[in-house]
Amino acid sequence: MDHHSKAKQLLQQRDEIDDKIKELMLVLETNNSTMDSPLIDSEGYPLNTIDVYAVRHARHDLICLRNDRTELTEKIVAEMEGEKKESTESVASEEKPVHRTSNTPFVKISSVVEASPADVGGFRKEDLIIQYGTLHHGNFNDMQQVSQITKEYEGKIIRVTVIRDNRPVRLEIRPAKWSGPGLLGCNIVPMAGANV
Repeated sequence: MDHHSKAKQLLQQRDEIDDKIKELMLVLETNNSTMDSPLIDSEGYPLNTIDVYAVRHARHDLICLRNDRTELTEKIVAEMEGEKKESTESVASEEKPVHRTSNTPFVKISSVVEASPADVGGFRKEDLIIQYGTLHHGNFNDMQQVSQITKEYEGKIIRVTVIRDNRPVRLEIRPAKWSGPGLLGCNIVPMAGANV
């Protein structure tokens, strides 16, 4: 199977995972729960206002699905890169690879709203961003640039690299209008010492 069909197949699998994630998020929402809200009261009894079993189950499945999604995303990126290498056609319309001059974080995620585009794309609170689309420490001047890229990429994928647990993690974030404010649903703040 060529890279294109493989990538297409993987993308389809990822869409299916996204649908399941949405359904499970709904289970949590219906029970007024988040991924880490309490399931027991102050005396240690299960809260009778929520379906504790369903919430526990949904949380477990969400963690597994998010891990599967991350793995799929890595495979998709690998297939697409393979396809790029084999493609001898004009690369004018292709996004040019960004050559970071350093792995220094320039902004960080201070909070993420559950079920927002940022959350679905894999952003986590305290992620340190070393690359946001074409932005990196070497060409970052102010937060306006982050907003600009976010707007330009509405409905499209921004490739983002973050440092999490001292390791680089590649993410694909798709800014879009959703039920909350903004296109991402997270707070991005400058790193201390960044010239903003």
